Amino acid sequence: MSRLLGVALLCAALTSCTAAIPGPPPKPVPTTSPRIDKPRNLAAFDTCKALPVDGSSPNLKSTPIPPAPDPAHPGFCKYTFTYPASTVTVLVGLEEIEYDEVKKAHPSGHQGEIDGHTVWFGCDQDASELDCGVWAAVGYARSLTVKVASPGANEGWLLSHRITLIQFALDRLPVSS
Repeated sequence: MSRLLGVALLCAALTSCTAAIPGPPPKPVPTTSPRIDKPRNLAAFDTCKALPVDGSSPNLKSTPIPPAPDPAHPGFCKYTFTYPASTVTVLVGLEEIEYDEVKKAHPSGHQGEIDGHTVWFGCDQDASELDCGVWAAVGYARSLTVKVASPGANEGWLLSHRITLIQFALDRLPVSS
């Protein structure tokens, strides 16, 4: 009987230790680590096959100019889409750059999340065109980068375009097992 009483007291003591603490719940601790929910097979990725160019997407017209490596930006593939109002140039590449470095290089940008990957959106404007990019963290010190340029475009239009383009590229980036 005394053994059962001891067990009962021990259970009561342990239960009282798990009671809720009064007050507001603690705030989450912010982290600077990018989120990468799906590990990717970066070696198997062809940046010149990252975007559809055959008109199969309602968001991207077919283009007579085939995507090709861009000599001005090693490691990037250049796409050219022609619309009635302008030409949109898109560069897709895998960069060896840490996510925090991307944020420092584009301090006026903003963070988001697409398909389980932390992404950074940033734009730089010069006198001739608005040049915008999106960087998705896909590995340690690796970013899937999509840069978009279009003379006379506004930042809102380019933002919606970049979201579509990075989603296409992430969908084609193989998931590693």
